[in-house]
Amino acid sequence: MYYSLFFYGDCGQNKSLKLFTQSLTPPTPRLGIDEALLVVNNSLSFPVVIRQKSDNCYKCMPFCLGEVVPGQNWNVILDTTFAWTIYVEYNTSDGNRTIYCKKHHYFSEHSQYILNLDSDTRNCSLEHQNMVSSYTTYLPILYAAVGILGLALVWGAAKILWLVLRDRGCFHYLHFKSVDRVTARDLGYPRKVNSEYGAVNPQETEPLNRTNDSSVNGLMGAPADQSVKSGSGGGEATGKTPGRRRLASLDTFRGFSLMIMIFVNYGGGGYWFFDHSRWNGLTVADLVFPWFIWIMGVSIVFSYKSRTKHTILSRLYQLVRRSVILFGLGLFLNNGFTLGRWRIPGVLQRFAISYFVVALTELLTSEIRNSLCSLTPKGRILGIFRDITSNVFQWTVVFVLELLWLVLTFLLPLPQPCPRGYLGPGGLADHGRYSNCTGGAAGVIDRWLFTDNHIYQTPTAKETYHLLRPYDPEGVLGSLNSIVLCFLGVQAGRILVLYKKDYNILIRFLLWGLLLGGLGVVLCEGQKNEGMIPLNKNLWSLSFILVMGGSAFVLLAALYFIIDVILWWNGAPFKYPGMNSILVYVGSEILQGYFPFSWQQQSNSHLDLLFANLIAVGLWILIAYYWFRIDFFVKI
Repeated sequence: MYYSLFFYGDCGQNKSLKLFTQSLTPPTPRLGIDEALLVVNNSLSFPVVIRQKSDNCYKCMPFCLGEVVPGQNWNVILDTTFAWTIYVEYNTSDGNRTIYCKKHHYFSEHSQYILNLDSDTRNCSLEHQNMVSSYTTYLPILYAAVGILGLALVWGAAKILWLVLRDRGCFHYLHFKSVDRVTARDLGYPRKVNSEYGAVNPQETEPLNRTNDSSVNGLMGAPADQSVKSGSGGGEATGKTPGRRRLASLDTFRGFSLMIMIFVNYGGGGYWFFDHSRWNGLTVADLVFPWFIWIMGVSIVFSYKSRTKHTILSRLYQLVRRSVILFGLGLFLNNGFTLGRWRIPGVLQRFAISYFVVALTELLTSEIRNSLCSLTPKGRILGIFRDITSNVFQWTVVFVLELLWLVLTFLLPLPQPCPRGYLGPGGLADHGRYSNCTGGAAGVIDRWLFTDNHIYQTPTAKETYHLLRPYDPEGVLGSLNSIVLCFLGVQAGRILVLYKKDYNILIRFLLWGLLLGGLGVVLCEGQKNEGMIPLNKNLWSLSFILVMGGSAFVLLAALYFIIDVILWWNGAPFKYPGMNSILVYVGSEILQGYFPFSWQQQSNSHLDLLFANLIAVGLWILIAYYWFRIDFFVKI
């Protein structure tokens, strides 16, 4: 008969968190992904207490698994993601608890270990049984990388073959049909062509009467006029504005981030680095959300630039409308079936808040100056920095918001025993002294505004640090820094609009990337946990948004150079979901639990889960490509 126990500190205090399974008559359990079995064989004449501590649990006190009586075989299932230290303790004759032995080990997935407590040698030994090589855990990643590379090579070879055969006239009919479509688009709208030149069958050209405005998704998708001035690089003209080209690199960046997000949300193959950090630090999963926020800032510049002729009331109405729709979609995805547990903060809610504030400042800034490009400060030096001097109002707002975050984070009085400026996860951290202080000021503000019932119940730190209270990584205080990160994206958009030469854009992108990334590293002091302000996605700390903003500048610079300047890549296949990202994201969230996007795994292996998650990503790319082909886009 199995039962679950969790003891916090003293083994007599049951906190009822299911972290392992033990048995008095232990059979061999079926192990899941990243799990190993530890069997404790107590041959001593006295009972012992087993405690354990994960290497990923910073400054944690060892927590008690339970007591093993003499002659008992006792099972515990361990997470193999990080190494563990196992403590064996016993009570001396004077009532004090003493460490009998301890073992530090990195347990391998799907392996069985026996911890023998020998009364003869007065020592403990750790034996491996059914040992599985740790390399097999990561082999599926190699298989997937080789498979994706193979598909890319096949696709490239097929495209080259298609171009060669097409140039030789092997696809005469298809080639000229494509030319007809391009010609009709260049001449004007099909209805105008029909009326002036007399098309034989107007229905043949009617599907072409869908303008590029249908691809608008100014928040998470392509903006209304996402184009830049042609510089030294080439590019495809948009058809709407001669001499301008669509910024395919931004669509690609957005789509790439979205595909990583879907891959992570669907399971990420069960690998810890495709999951969010437990508290401090960075993983692949921590990158995509802040990148999206930053990209949204870039899109805001293009969106408002294309609406300079609209009235301020019209633009304000669109701003409020989009924010409300985004917030409402987020509440819908949070599943409010049980109203008493309906989570209020969320991913799309964070987008809505960031968009509303940044777009409002962009609107007010655009009213201050006549147009985005007309403000040219006098003097050569000021002209070089016109991407900064042209939006002093927005910079002022950013500094005020960041100052507010710093004041609330480090000076807000917290309930006892929580110290001011606490940035830890609580629970077992800091040797259990601040177990109810999860997130410091951020957690206190969210629990005050929404109560424990309406914030995220299973934060990533819960299992590792054994949190006693819920915590929401998309809370109110972190939204201040997401607004700042979104504005850094606005700065990138401003550079793209104000400067004509590609080298001017690339140099500024790289300088901003190095500056922001360097500041972030200085704040965290290049360490995971010991820095002044650690990198923390749960808190959206200042160092975190600076590093994320810097990395976004550098990545967009690389994509811009490859895609929009030297034209080595057109951005496929990532640009297709990037042009319809709000629809792809919402669809992936709704259909996540349905076949063929996911299914119940028959074996507990990384290979099966990784294969299923990659299939889901591939399906959403195909769906986005189909929507692109039929000109189906959703805007909000």
